[in-house]
Amino acid sequence: MNNHSISIKAKTPSQKERILNRLKKGSVTSWELAQMGILGYNTRILELRQEGHNIVTVMEEIQNQYGETVKRGRFSLLVSEGRQSQHGTAARYDAI
Repeated sequence: MNNHSISIKAKTPSQKERILNRLKKGSVTSWELAQMGILGYNTRILELRQEGHNIVTVMEEIQNQYGETVKRGRFSLLVSEGRQSQHGTAARYDAI
């Protein structure tokens, strides 16, 4: 009797795919991207921009755990009203 089992594992999305999927749900901070395990997010954001994605960055000031004011980036994906989404309807994702 042959007891071979085949394990099919789903492909893990790339960092760019994970960032783009997250941006489609709304804006995301640099801290949130780091929490997703994406430490080189600046490079991935640059690559997405070079592929034509309109990603804007706004710096926001927050208080850290020591009471100091620090800045972090908030990224948003913009899709122009005239551009069609994959589903054939015009879309605009969260803009800050």
